[in-house]
Amino acid sequence: MFVHKLKVSLAITALMSASALFAHDAKLHAGDATEGQIVSIKGDNVVMKTAKGDVKVTLNKDTKYEMGEQAVDVNHFKKGDKVGVIGTKLASGEIVAKEVLMIVPPAKGAAHTDGDHKH
Repeated sequence: MFVHKLKVSLAITALMSASALFAHDAKLHAGDATEGQIVSIKGDNVVMKTAKGDVKVTLNKDTKYEMGEQAVDVNHFKKGDKVGVIGTKLASGEIVAKEVLMIVPPAKGAAHTDGDHKH
């Protein structure tokens, strides 16, 4: 009986840990993220290059910022960074940001899964 409870507890812990690893994926946040590359940041205004063209993003005191699994401030972002922005899209196409999420590239030396890696 004890072994069964232990196995169940470990399984639940593993599932919760796995979900925590993916919690900062922009697709898992409330709302749809608009992804792109920062072209400029001036005060509370950001211009982001997306697949559909440039998008103006307005930041405010309520905007939250994340890099990986850490909460950060706007000063951690710079021109060229790839980000996901979640917020309210206005009729003009501008986004009033609720969240700005840094899209962190895989670490150097991470395992390749495409099968093209050769020694």
